[in-house]
Amino acid sequence: MKQLQDFLLVMDQKVNRVISPRDEMLIYARNQLPSDEASRTYYFDTGKELATGLLQYLLSLGLDPEQLSILDFAAGYGRVTRWLVPTYGMVIVADLEQAMIDFHGRAFGVQGFVSCTDPQVLLSHKKDYDIIFVFSLFTHLPQSTWRTWLGALAGRIKPGGHLIFSTHSYELMAQLNPAQFGDPGTWVEEFLFWEINETNGRLETSAYGCNVVKQSYVLSAVNELQDLEFVRHYKGGEFDRYHDIYVTRKNSGGTHDSSVRYHSRTALG
Repeated sequence: MKQLQDFLLVMDQKVNRVISPRDEMLIYARNQLPSDEASRTYYFDTGKELATGLLQYLLSLGLDPEQLSILDFAAGYGRVTRWLVPTYGMVIVADLEQAMIDFHGRAFGVQGFVSCTDPQVLLSHKKDYDIIFVFSLFTHLPQSTWRTWLGALAGRIKPGGHLIFSTHSYELMAQLNPAQFGDPGTWVEEFLFWEINETNGRLETSAYGCNVVKQSYVLSAVNELQDLEFVRHYKGGEFDRYHDIYVTRKNSGGTHDSSVRYHSRTALG
């Protein structure tokens, strides 16, 4: 089987570097960094770093990415997806707008489906995946739908497969706003949510805002799902520059559909 460096070489050779002018991740970088060149460098480097972290984890298990199906959920306009395409057997994307799915088809040749703010959308999506990668969705959900989405996505994992997602930690908030979060003694709440986002009105802040969660909250949510188990927690800087990354795995013998289990909770969202 190929080694990490072999995959990285293929990624660099085959990655498509076209960027949609509507890509909010690039727009955000342009608002924070001094030049277009710096913004593009940050955009490509951070996308590749996430794909590399995922590769390193899977290869450490002896898994061959070229034999795996992966769903990049909440894929946006492909900051990470573009790096997945050269190395996985099948890549599928999902996000809230048809324009995003269409861009992935044109630019990267991958199929996808339009999601929505209601986790019930996954009840009608019958395909299951070896890997579901969810970057920067659980960082924005209110508590009323956070666990619902976890259950719904877990329901689309093949037995033995992985659901891998990112969160915001108190440590990150302390870096961003030391005046408010600099004292760890104030890190009491397991879940904090603010109705604020950077989509300029595209998404309602009540459904897509900004949150911070403790590991205890994540573990409690995972443990509620009988066929999902916690595997690993990467702190910010270990997998992604800023986000914490949680790795979970579906029990090999599990046939329970987690999305159905949480069906009754969707009204809370």
